[in-house]
Amino acid sequence: MRKTNTNNLIFLVKRGDEKAFETLYRLYANNLFLIAKSYLRDDFSAEEVVQGVFISLWDKRKDIRVKDNIGGYLFKMTKNRCLDILRKPRKIISIEDEILLEEDKINFKALQDEGASFLLEEELEKRIEEAVALLPKTCKMVFLKTKVDGLNYKETARELEISVKTVESHMTKALKHMRFHLKEFMCIFPFFGL
Repeated sequence: MRKTNTNNLIFLVKRGDEKAFETLYRLYANNLFLIAKSYLRDDFSAEEVVQGVFISLWDKRKDIRVKDNIGGYLFKMTKNRCLDILRKPRKIISIEDEILLEEDKINFKALQDEGASFLLEEELEKRIEEAVALLPKTCKMVFLKTKVDGLNYKETARELEISVKTVESHMTKALKHMRFHLKEFMCIFPFFGL
């Protein structure tokens, strides 16, 4: 995500701008849901985590201290809420539940490894920037308008003065390119929506 857009969104959210908050939600909710689901393996719990993250963000918007990495900030909030859920003991009813509990313990340990997740986030962000930089000019603009600025294909087409079909074509190429360049991260961060 381009830092100026992120900075503007954060600034507007801190001032109580609901549209900026909705944009932030559209940009990150799906990815945060997939992160939460990968740890909790439950759609309902993952949805609750994401809703809780955004409610908390809105309630404490004036106290946001993040300047340019709101994605990392939201990831950390999501991770912490997942940790809280994984800390709660569950009653073991069956072998399947026992296996799930063991998997939860592994996920809990992985979530607690602050250094590893920070390094992964930084490496992922670097790789995304590198992959985006390699895209052809128009393809890059289409990708950034839709994935970063949150515009739909029609809005992107209008802004770039190209057809919707051209936007679709460029997005297909861009997503294929991004999947190829980020393939080793897909199993760790399955949340790209790529």
